[in-house]
Formats: sequence, structure tokens, C-alpha cells
Amino acid sequence: MKVLLIGNLGYVGPVLMEYLSSKKIKYDGIDINYFKNKKVTNFIKKEKINQKYIDVRNIDKHIIGKYDAVIYLAAISNDPMGNEFKKTTFDINWKMAIKIAKISKKVGIEKFIFASSCSMYGVSKNKFKTEKSKLKPLTAYAKSKVKSEKDLKKLCDKNFQVISLRFATACGYSKNLRLDLVLNDFVTSALLTKNITILSNGKPWRPIIHVKDMARAFFWAIKFKIIKKNFLALNVGNTKMNFVIEDIAKKVSQIVKGCKYSINKNAPADKRSYSVDFTKYENLSNHKKPLMNLNNSIMDLLKGIKKEKIPNNFRNSTYMRLNFIRNLIKQKKIDKNLRLI
Repeated sequence: MKVLLIGNLGYVGPVLMEYLSSKKIKYDGIDINYFKNKKVTNFIKKEKINQKYIDVRNIDKHIIGKYDAVIYLAAISNDPMGNEFKKTTFDINWKMAIKIAKISKKVGIEKFIFASSCSMYGVSKNKFKTEKSKLKPLTAYAKSKVKSEKDLKKLCDKNFQVISLRFATACGYSKNLRLDLVLNDFVTSALLTKNITILSNGKPWRPIIHVKDMARAFFWAIKFKIIKKNFLALNVGNTKMNFVIEDIAKKVSQIVKGCKYSINKNAPADKRSYSVDFTKYENLSNHKKPLMNLNNSIMDLLKGIKKEKIPNNFRNSTYMRLNFIRNLIKQKKIDKNLRLI
């Protein structure tokens, strides 16, 4: 079995590559490589991975060869970036996903696995969202995922299956670490400053999933064969891993000695508040328990962050993806459409 990973050099990709290597799955990678990282490069060399450094927007049928499955990870990966680069978000997250799915189908690849998001639900009003719940995307990032799923479903037939994995909010240590994620942000703040400032009123719900559990889900999707239909959209996470933002901060402050947290009580309500039911995934995959629960995820981040040279004002650093991209534009390495110059 051989898999093509598109967008494998970001935050999730390095963890996925390690997991697939441990399972003896052969894979190649395609990525523009915005976030160049020596640790990731060394891993690629060690594993002798066939890695192509290509903008996803430049992929054509001559680049995609014979594979058993394609995993599409490429994305403008969060709401702040999506809001600043809306056109590029829709181009990469949606239009290119469809283009590459069409190419994959044409060259005879039987399975396309799409990295989607639970953020498509938008707001849940304390009701756990299932795959049958109405989608209410609030941001360009979430809307791009909805558009992708809708169009991917149209491509499916008996010879081409699509699995769309609607992931909870990612967390945990990766060789290509990003800190613009709620748990990663809180743990870094706790470790460096002994203080967590919650920018919202602390009441929004978020489901979270460690990147190792995301990797396990991709591996499961590679192996899983849809029987009744050729399209499967699936919430991926663990139902017990739904938390109120304040409770996440509280748990981190309990583990990191001397850390306190504060809430901005005057902050307007965050409309992005959703809790999600992951029962279908838990049953289909038999992943009843996560590899990494909240405590494990916090400890994993503490251990990993200590290896990094992170400044105390990390929110202004390139560990935040939007800052990194703005910096590349300023250095004239990419243009405002995020194409290489």
C-alpha cells in the first residue's frame, strides 16, 4: 500500500508521517514548505521519503501517479489566516482539493481522504453535534470545508471513495509546532509566564484532539472500506474530549505549578462554540479511548515546548501561523496570494 500526502510539512503532517512509518505504510509527500523546519527535513532524509516541494495550486495529472489513497492536508489552517487571505483560503482549501480529487479519480486512485473540521458546525447551543446536524460555518476557513465536502460528495462512485474527517480542534506537540491553538497557547503561556489570559469570557465549548489521535484516524481511514455508500463524513475525536474553554485553562493551571488564569469578563460572546458527538467514529474505528487525553496532551506539550526556543511574547512570534505568513510576505518570499516569488 502506498499513500500520497498533500500538505505534509505543516503542523499535523510530521506527526502523521511518523505514525505511518511506524505502521510500515509507504508514502510520498507534496508541500510548498512555507514553514521550513530542520527537524522535519532530517526526518524526511532519514526515512528516504520522496518529497516534492510544489505549490498545491501547481499540481497536475503528471505529478500524481499510482497510489492507493490520497490524503489532502493542505489548507490555510485557521480563522485569522482565513479572514486575512479569503481568496487564497478558498483556492487552496476548496478549489484545489476538488481539482486534485478529480485528478486522483481520473488516474485510478480509489480513495481520497480529506482533512475537514468540526468548526463547520459553528455554534451548538449546548447540544452535541452529530454528522446529521445542520452546518453553520461562521468563518472563511469553515466555509471552505463545507464547500469541499459538498463537491467531493458529487465525485464519488463505486470506484472512487471519499472519507471526510471532521476533526476536533488540534493540539499537542509536533516537530513543526504551532501555538495558535487553544491548548497549545494555554500551556505555552503557563510555562513561560505562569499566567493564562483567556481572551473570551471562557464559556465557549471546544472539542480537542491530539495530533497523534489525528494520525491514528488517518491510518484507520486508509484501511477502512465504505460498504453502503461511497462518501463518508465523520466527526473525529472523542466525546469525552469536549471542554469549556475556562475548564481547559483551569486544568493547565492545576498541572503547571504557580500558574494562574484570568478571564476577560467584558469580552463579547464568542460565536464559535460547539460540542460534538464522536460516537459514530468511536464505533466504526473502535477507538473508544483517545491515545492522548487532556492530561497527557498537556504533559506532552510541556515536554515538547521545553525543547523549543520560544520567546515570552510568543503571540508576536512566528510560532503563530499568521505572523509567520506575514513575515514571509514582508521578506518578499511570497506574494499576497501566498505564492512563492
